[in-house]
Amino acid sequence: MKRPLRIKPTLIFLLLFAPLLTGCAIFQPTPVESPGMLQHQPAVHDHDRSHVYRAELPSVPLTIKRALAIALANNPDIVAGKWDIEAARAHKRYKSSGYWPSLSINAAYRHHWHEERLVPARNQGTDATFTNDIFAGDLVLSIPLITGGRVSSAVAEADLMARAEACRLARTKEELVFNVKSTFYSILGQVKMIEALEHSRVALNEHLQMTVELIAARKAAKVDMLNIEVRLAEVNHHMVKQLGMVEISKRLLVSFLGIESIPADGVTIEGKLSADQKTPDSRQILSTVIETRLDMAEFVLQIHAQAKRVDLARAAYWPVISAMGTYGGRASAQGDYDDLGFAGLNLSLPFFNGLSSIARVEEEQAKLSALRERKRKLTLSIKREVESALIQVRTATSQVDATEKAIAKAEESLRIAREMTALGHGTAMDVLDAQAALLNAETRYFGALVDLHTSIALLEFTAGTTT
Repeated sequence: MKRPLRIKPTLIFLLLFAPLLTGCAIFQPTPVESPGMLQHQPAVHDHDRSHVYRAELPSVPLTIKRALAIALANNPDIVAGKWDIEAARAHKRYKSSGYWPSLSINAAYRHHWHEERLVPARNQGTDATFTNDIFAGDLVLSIPLITGGRVSSAVAEADLMARAEACRLARTKEELVFNVKSTFYSILGQVKMIEALEHSRVALNEHLQMTVELIAARKAAKVDMLNIEVRLAEVNHHMVKQLGMVEISKRLLVSFLGIESIPADGVTIEGKLSADQKTPDSRQILSTVIETRLDMAEFVLQIHAQAKRVDLARAAYWPVISAMGTYGGRASAQGDYDDLGFAGLNLSLPFFNGLSSIARVEEEQAKLSALRERKRKLTLSIKREVESALIQVRTATSQVDATEKAIAKAEESLRIAREMTALGHGTAMDVLDAQAALLNAETRYFGALVDLHTSIALLEFTAGTTT
């Protein structure tokens, strides 16, 4: 006679839940948009924790390329951003540990008021050992089988946040490049202004010497000499002011480079301010700016991460099933010993928790909606920033062209004023006015060059195309 086929309940349970035994995804993940910008985001590189870079200023003059290289390697914000990425990657590894079994060793000593069995009874009629003092040691193994998406959602969220940190660091680098460039160009412009002031001072001293000779020859009045001395004092004042501004700007530049202090011999800057600057194509920038901005990519990654937090909150509705097993021994103070263990499944089914799971899901969904609205705000802000930067570039270009012509006119006016004065048909004030007009034109020109270079750097920064 054949024995009837009996299927154990455990086998039925395993067959029913076999697709879920990896403990991974929730059934319906929260949908989010997936723009193409995520395909071009910066990679998350390993951080060399054994190396701490502290740069020094080079002995040669500091060019813009050398300044950028030092800043990108030494600026505290950049170094801190690398540690933030390292922390995010470690957080992902921590969350990924939920996939792995846990193995622990438990040891205990228990004193009972009344004698207890050393181990539970195994069958009827078996002699039992009773004792007040029990020493226990167990090897405990737990394997997660079904987590309702808790582990996979947490790992995905941590991975997205690590990628967001990489975008944040890349955007911080772009911001640092802009700050270094704008400060560097400002110093170059201030140096050019100092050269113009020095040239004007030399010319005024020469004119003063000539006026002194004319006064001695009774061909000029003493008031002409006083007027020249007043103008000379004003130029000297502007010279001191510009020298102070250069020193302040150099200290700002050094702080961007992450250098602790300026060396005793100072900082030597080398570079040129050229009027022939290639301006980017505005139409191409406006059409691709949303995809190239790394802070937008960071925001999108944060939205995806928040969607995973919603999934993680929803996972609280699902049961947690784990395979568990223990093996250990029990010993009494009298020297008796026995071992015991078990293997099986553990089910934790949430039934009622004061509606905390529902509230948690609603909270995370509200945060997701808020992030989407802030993303829309960032989109509007990016477009406004780029359009403003384009206007500044056009304005600076026009100003450079206008001031170039003003310098040519002022130089010619100064030449004519000097010739007329030498022939006795002009006054000292005519020369002083022409000299002041030339100095003003040169100052405006160098300021326009600084504005042009700075506005182009700003356009690259706002468009996310900083090099």
